[in-house]
Amino acid sequence: MPPGDTIIYLSDTAGVPPEVSHIIDSITSVYETGPYSSMPSMNRPQYIYPEWVLFLFILAGLFILFVIYVGLPHLRKQRVLKYPVLDELGADAVRYRYWLGQHNPYYAALSETMKERFLDRVVKFMRSKEFRYHKLEVDEKVPVLLSGAAIQLTFGLRNYMLDYFPVIHIIRQEYTLDIDKETYYGHVSKNGIYISWTHFMEGFSDYSDSVNVGLHEMAHAVSYDIFLGEKDRHDRGFIERLKGFREEGTPVFRALRRGATHLLDDYAATNFDEFWAVSIETFFENPAGFRDTMPGLYQCICDILNQDPTRPDKIIDKRLAGLTD
Repeated sequence: MPPGDTIIYLSDTAGVPPEVSHIIDSITSVYETGPYSSMPSMNRPQYIYPEWVLFLFILAGLFILFVIYVGLPHLRKQRVLKYPVLDELGADAVRYRYWLGQHNPYYAALSETMKERFLDRVVKFMRSKEFRYHKLEVDEKVPVLLSGAAIQLTFGLRNYMLDYFPVIHIIRQEYTLDIDKETYYGHVSKNGIYISWTHFMEGFSDYSDSVNVGLHEMAHAVSYDIFLGEKDRHDRGFIERLKGFREEGTPVFRALRRGATHLLDDYAATNFDEFWAVSIETFFENPAGFRDTMPGLYQCICDILNQDPTRPDKIIDKRLAGLTD
């Protein structure tokens, strides 16, 4: 306390001059009967409105922020997904149909109606991504066919955009990563989807050997997107169905690890993520053999992807896929 200051206790006015006592009595009445009567200190803040009104203001502000940053972007995305784009493509649509028909057997086997819906998704997917070329000249056919591989895998899903990956990298041929000095035909990381164009084309040119790097890497991309990207109720259902695949697939995976002869490529024994991706390759390129050899596992993938490649139109439930008019 600075020298010269004097403390006067409000409860003790003995010996205080009358004019000072009058002031003390006034102050005391304020703290005993006024808004500070229940305060432990004099520093309690005073509000213009009751505290419950301020609480409602805070809730309203949080709701507005939620609408701005979550609700409106979601609505814009849904409008984009529902907006038909094929009518505005003109001659591009003709080329896209030709390329997909020539190089994607899955697309070629669809009915005309489903081909149009498939192409609509291809264009929307392609427009949502940045395609970066490495030691490869820019080619308009490349993003169309790469997008076709992604849509083939997700055609039975309502959420098919793989939003977690804004960038897809295309490398001319196989490549080596500094992290392990291994040679890759493709890989998926948080930085994007990487695919060797040479091996991508080889995968679709032989559509019966159950080796397809495009489908393989898109299978990994779906796993990344579903677990690391934003989720809605459809994605949560996908995750639950994926758990069923793990339960059904674990005995098969363990048998592969022990060296058992199997329909799946040996690379499936590397780890369970690769088991998933190799299973997807076989699911699309040898569906009848997969179904007959491992009916339980095959049905799990049908349930996960909401499609059966042995069916003419592939999709099991068009409503669940968001493909109904």
